[in-house]
Amino acid sequence: MRVMLFSDTYPPQVNGVATCVHNLARALTAHGHSVMVCTVAARRRMDASLDEPFPVIRTRAVPIPMYSDLSIAAPVGPAFSRVVRHFQPDIIHCHTPFSIGWQGIRASHTYHIPLLGTHHTLFGEYVDSYSKLGHRVNRRLATLIRRYVARFYNQCDLTSCASRFLADDLCSGGLRRPVRVVHNPVDTARFHLLAPGERPERAGGAAKIVYFGRLAAEKNLPHLVDLVAPVLRRNPATTLEIVGDGPMMRPLIALVRQRCLQDQIHLTGWMRGEVLARHIAGCDICVSASLTENQPLALLESLAVGLPVVALAAAGVPEIIDDGRTGYLVHPADTSGRFAQRLEALLQDANLRAAMGASARAAAERYSPEACLHATLDSYEEALTAAKRKRTRDRVPTGLRARRRARRRY
Repeated sequence: MRVMLFSDTYPPQVNGVATCVHNLARALTAHGHSVMVCTVAARRRMDASLDEPFPVIRTRAVPIPMYSDLSIAAPVGPAFSRVVRHFQPDIIHCHTPFSIGWQGIRASHTYHIPLLGTHHTLFGEYVDSYSKLGHRVNRRLATLIRRYVARFYNQCDLTSCASRFLADDLCSGGLRRPVRVVHNPVDTARFHLLAPGERPERAGGAAKIVYFGRLAAEKNLPHLVDLVAPVLRRNPATTLEIVGDGPMMRPLIALVRQRCLQDQIHLTGWMRGEVLARHIAGCDICVSASLTENQPLALLESLAVGLPVVALAAAGVPEIIDDGRTGYLVHPADTSGRFAQRLEALLQDANLRAAMGASARAAAERYSPEACLHATLDSYEEALTAAKRKRTRDRVPTGLRARRRARRRY
């Protein structure tokens, strides 16, 4: 099969969607499919040298205000249209409802190519993190965003989401086209359990808690620091490592100093590839306080290396964390200190951590590239069938369609 992937973000950019699109492109290629990626140009400060076994076509883009690590291109342009005509894909797969996504829709309609859309992000829930217009205005703006996103995916023959929560949110925004839950893959070959002799030795009851991902407002990181702080104060040998970078880096540094936790909370900056995988595998517990996650890749990668997770039970997180088996979930509105209690219970019981870690690795196998690729290919076939039915229906004369609808009413 010949597949074109359209995405507003792609490596060397570092985020969950970029990683998911990259993993999918590599998995498709490894299984004999022809792949082409259409995305935005990498920023100069990034290392754009990627050794890919498939072509990656990039177009000019400008940074998004208040979110400068991501860029947006014009929704129309001749470059991708020419590429589509030359590549002749069997299907177009859009991973964004914004500029590059609209170019994918335009190419699909122009050349009558079946179109699958994958929705990754709760954009409407980001409004409170970035807008200062007040709660009522923010809620109205969030509703408009959800309707816009649904309008985009109504152009597709089929839509997939990585979580049932996101699929339901999309339908409530006005999606009328078919939607399927198709999980994003995690690289279980790179993110794996360390051998017993490879784990770092820590003396004196020391333990390492980790958060990794983008340092952005929607990740709720100041609240995470406040949730973990009581545990750090009661356990001086325990540390929290925040691995990643983003617009919240400086505010977090200031917050850590304000809380007088510089000796126990370390902000490392970005890590990538094998270095990141081994570093995370050498930690003990992964934590998250995000309220807007669809299917957080960082939590899946933590499960894959055998780390139990303590997180807030919000959005799509409860679909991948089995409370009491692969980690602990805490209600977002809890004020009893349960997050710290659950975290401390894991810190004090190495056997419990080991048991949950083994269950976590087993759970991660559900999201292996092979398992997720089969589901994606099934979605491609379903989109091809839906597009064929649509073309057949469109060829039926208007009057005949009206008579058929009238017969169905009676």
